[in-house]
Amino acid sequence: MGMRATSRTNKADGFEAEVDEPNGGALPRGRYAAMVAGLSWWQAGLVLVPLALIPLGGAIGGFFGGMAAATNAALARRNQFGSAITALAMSTVALFAYGLYFIIAGSLLSWFTSGSHPSASPGGSVLATTAPAPAPYRSPPPEQQWKPVPPGVVVDQPSVINATGAALAWPAYVNTTGSAAYDVARYEVYRNGLNQDLSQSPGHLIGVVNGDQTSFLDSGAPTRTGPHDGLYTYLIGVRTKGGRFIQGTPLLVQLPMPGRTEVALPALVADTIGSGMPNSAADAVIKKDSTPHLELGPDEDMGLGNTRLVFGFGPLAMLPKGADVVEAHLSLWRSSGGNYPDQDTLYALHRSFTGAQVTWNRAAAGRPWSRPGGDYGAPTGHLAQEVGGAFDRTDFDATGAVRGWVGDPASEHGLLLKADVESVRTAPLLGGWYVPVGGAPPTNPVTEAPELFITYAGTMQPVTASASPSP
Repeated sequence: MGMRATSRTNKADGFEAEVDEPNGGALPRGRYAAMVAGLSWWQAGLVLVPLALIPLGGAIGGFFGGMAAATNAALARRNQFGSAITALAMSTVALFAYGLYFIIAGSLLSWFTSGSHPSASPGGSVLATTAPAPAPYRSPPPEQQWKPVPPGVVVDQPSVINATGAALAWPAYVNTTGSAAYDVARYEVYRNGLNQDLSQSPGHLIGVVNGDQTSFLDSGAPTRTGPHDGLYTYLIGVRTKGGRFIQGTPLLVQLPMPGRTEVALPALVADTIGSGMPNSAADAVIKKDSTPHLELGPDEDMGLGNTRLVFGFGPLAMLPKGADVVEAHLSLWRSSGGNYPDQDTLYALHRSFTGAQVTWNRAAAGRPWSRPGGDYGAPTGHLAQEVGGAFDRTDFDATGAVRGWVGDPASEHGLLLKADVESVRTAPLLGGWYVPVGGAPPTNPVTEAPELFITYAGTMQPVTASASPSP
C-alpha cells in the first residue's frame, strides 16, 4: 500500500510550522498535532527531539522517545517555573531518554554477542548450545631469564714499571652467570699505543696467562726515546671456556727511560680544604651535595670558597735507601673542569695531617695549622705534562719534594696543591674536580685515584708469576 503525506499549518504564539505527517509513522498525525497544539516554536522543537529515537532504535527507541516526548509536552503546557527552567527540564528529559536507550541497547547487544546465551533458530525457536569442554591445564614453559655477560677485569695500577714494560696484576675474573661456558679458560694481555681503537679490536696481544694466574711481567715494550713517548695502555681480556672474549678496562702507563725504574705510590689520603668553611671537613660537604670528588680552586656552588688539595703517601718504603731520584710527579685524573692546570702549583707540606679531620684551619682535631690553609714552603713544582685524548690526566712535578724526603725521611708530610689565583670573583673558571682516593665508580675506576710516580736510576726486578709468551 502506498503512503500519502499530508501537510498542515500550526500556529502557536505567532509561530507557523508546517509539519509533514506520514500516515504510517509511529505517532498518528492527529496525536502529534494534539501533543504540540498551542506550544511555542521552541517547546514544539523540544517535544520533537526525543522522537528521533523512533527510526534510530525501533521498538525500544520508540518507547523511550514517545515517553520523553509526552513528558516534554506535559512540562511545556504546565510552564510552572518560567521559560528558562522549563527549557532546561525538557532538555534534560530528552538527554535522559537518549542515554537510557544507549545503555539498554548496548547491554542487549553485548548479551547477544557474548555467546553465553541460547541462540534462536531461523524459525524463532530457541536452540540449546553446549559450551565446549575446557582445555586441560598445562603449566607454561619456564621463561629463560636473561643474564648479563660478567664484567671484565681492571688492571691494578702497577707498583713497579721498568723501561721494557710494567709488572701487571689484576683481580680474578668472577663468573656471575652460573653457566660453566662463562668460566675463565685463560687471560690475554694486550699492549697498545694511544691511537688504538679498542672498540674495534683489543689490539696487540703480548701474552697469555693460565686462568688460575693473575699477573704478568711485560719485558718486550719498545724502548722509550723522549720525554713524551713510552705511553701505552694495558688491557686484560678474559677468554671463557665457551670461547667468548670479555674485554677489560684499559690502563694508561708511561714507561721510564732505559736504565731507570719507576715506582707508583697510591695516595693513602687526599682531601679538599676550603676557606669558606674553615672549620668543616670539605669532603663531607662535597659528598652531601654531589658525587665524591676532590675540588681545587674557587668554589661558587657549595660555599667552600677557595679550595686546596692535600695528599698523604706515608713512608717511601719501595725506594731503595739512598735512591738516585731522577724524576717524580703527582698524577691526578680530572673528572670535570681543571682546564688550566698550568696555573696551579704543588708544594711540600711541613706538617702531617689526618684525613677526614683536616680543614682549612687545622691539620687534625686539636692540631691547627700554623697558618690557615696549610703549612707549606717554597713551590716544589708546576705542571709537568697533560695526557689528552680520552685520558684526562694531569701530572705535577714533585721531584724537589721527593728528593728531600729521600735525604730526610722524617720530613715527608705530604703535598699541597693550590691555584695561583685564589678568587671566587675574578677566577671562577680555574676550578677543577679530580678523582678521589678509591676512584669514583662507575665513571672513574680506582686506577684513576691520585698517585705519586717516582723514577730513579737503576732497575728493580719484581717477583711475578710466570706467563706463557704470546703465540
